Amino acid sequence: MNSSITVNDRELTVVTGVKSVESVTDTEIFLFTEKGDLIIKGRELVSDEFDPASGIFRITGRVDQFSYTTGKYHLPDNLITRLFR
Repeated sequence: MNSSITVNDRELTVVTGVKSVESVTDTEIFLFTEKGDLIIKGRELVSDEFDPASGIFRITGRVDQFSYTTGKYHLPDNLITRLFR
């Protein structure tokens, strides 16, 4: 599975290669992707859609920062992941 991040006008973001959604707040989103844990920071962030089968995750809100981590935030099979199944 490929992994990519597409941002349109800093208001609509599509991330591919997502394995699970760890947590979502209006200022931070934690994702586990094919390339490692991804933290997205911004304002008024909202999870629009997550399709586990395709690994596509859509976000609305103003994105200010993306960063990959070493995996310390990954919590397998959490509540958010179960909600989007």
